Amino acid sequence: MPPSYQINVRAETQAVPWVGLARIFEGLLPVKFSFSAQPELGGAGEIIIEDENKPMPASRQKVIPSLRVSRDEKQPSDSKPIDTQVHFTEEPDVPFPFRGRSLRTKVAVEPKVLSLNRNQIVLAENESGPVWAVSIERGVKQFSSGFALPKMPAGGSLIDVLNGERFLEILPLLHWLRGICSASMFDGPPLRACFIFDDPNLHWPRYGFVDFRQIAAQAAKENYHVSFATIPLDTWFTHGATAELFRANASRLSLLIHGNDHLKHELARSYTQPARVSLLAQAIHRIERLEDKTGLPVCRVMVPPHGACSEEMLAELARSGFEAACISHGSLRAHNRDRLWTKTLGYLPSEWIQGCPVLPRWGMTGDTTNIILLAAFLGQPIILRGHHQDLKNGIELLNELASFINGLGSVSWSNMTRLCRMNYQWRMDSDVCRVKPLGRKVVFRVPARSTRLIIEGSESEFQTGWQISVGNETVQRLRVGESISLPDTLGGEVSMMATPVMTTTMQNGANGSASWAFLRRLLTEGRDRFMAHLN
Repeated sequence: MPPSYQINVRAETQAVPWVGLARIFEGLLPVKFSFSAQPELGGAGEIIIEDENKPMPASRQKVIPSLRVSRDEKQPSDSKPIDTQVHFTEEPDVPFPFRGRSLRTKVAVEPKVLSLNRNQIVLAENESGPVWAVSIERGVKQFSSGFALPKMPAGGSLIDVLNGERFLEILPLLHWLRGICSASMFDGPPLRACFIFDDPNLHWPRYGFVDFRQIAAQAAKENYHVSFATIPLDTWFTHGATAELFRANASRLSLLIHGNDHLKHELARSYTQPARVSLLAQAIHRIERLEDKTGLPVCRVMVPPHGACSEEMLAELARSGFEAACISHGSLRAHNRDRLWTKTLGYLPSEWIQGCPVLPRWGMTGDTTNIILLAAFLGQPIILRGHHQDLKNGIELLNELASFINGLGSVSWSNMTRLCRMNYQWRMDSDVCRVKPLGRKVVFRVPARSTRLIIEGSESEFQTGWQISVGNETVQRLRVGESISLPDTLGGEVSMMATPVMTTTMQNGANGSASWAFLRRLLTEGRDRFMAHLN
């Protein structure tokens, strides 16, 4: 287990409402906070919450890393956030991918302008002056932030203050904490991305404003991948030429699963366990029928209709052979509000809920810049979703989004199966590679200097064993905390698969849907196609 880093928080009693946020970070990072109004000796770092942001006198300078932040006692918990614009400098201490960028976000209160001494370097500033800075005192970095740490709303979650619209107040804290824990922090996979469109099927070469041939050509030209969340109920017919188009462009176009009948709250209702099994069995049976008829593989990733999915259904997805689900943080919380795990949503690369990996996704319209940058900062896959009508004004939307994402660096665009299998974290401990799987199957390339591999995590989290394949050699089995030797000539990939792969006894899924569900879907599809003809 990684060490726990002691963080001293020097604050008056008025700043205690921040304690709720501190407890959330204690569950996400190897840190432990202690609160006091007086300086404390020792610890890995100190957070100083003060009324004024003035240069720190030499007599008060600490030999441990510190972060000084503003305190604003007048910050109402139910106040409406206000817009603010900040420009990040090109300094190395500005975290990727924010260097040199100007962003507009929301904050609870305007940041205070910092009064800097000559040793401080500006990291971010607004039109009034510097709001984030760093200095090196006695070889130790000392950060100052003009942002007051956000107060958690009653019954709130981390995503209330860490989302595409609002994250500036917490960014200096996150960046500082990561620096404190750097020796125990895990690296993630490369940048990865995928676009998703909900609803399209393979009945014809177009679905509403979605033109599969045009998207395939543009995706190849501009370097991106588009996956279509298709409804199992729609697999009764497939247009041969459309299936061939997908086969010929498998590196740019793919399919995943969108519910079963596409009914409201279809995966969030209160079912019996046999009913959940039956619903998923029917969805899989229909998808297998599509695969058999077309030769097209369909990613075993569930995109619930309208993002509605219960914790119980997520558990059944894992038992039924699905590799993952893809749901927005907001939808996850909205349909599982009484679950404790909703408090920490938004920070991790993905969630692991009842044995089911859940990857985040966001809308592809509106101001997506902050969403993309925050996802890259947190190591989350950049998954943007839309509906056919989002392309009403042309495919330029996808081209522009892909251009921005590709501008971040080397990005792996892929179907959702491959993207899920890149879902892991790792770090080197001398010549030992420690891997924390975040999916039920992961594939990664071990650094050449590795001699042993250890699986990180907790038994209570994974509740599973792992089957390991190294290069062309199979199979070793181990559990969390156990290690295996790696061959001296290792040059291939290592695959890890959770075992058992499937524990639910699946039915044949041959039961039919209600006639009204089929009629409803036909009418919806007809509407979508008619909209495009009217344009």
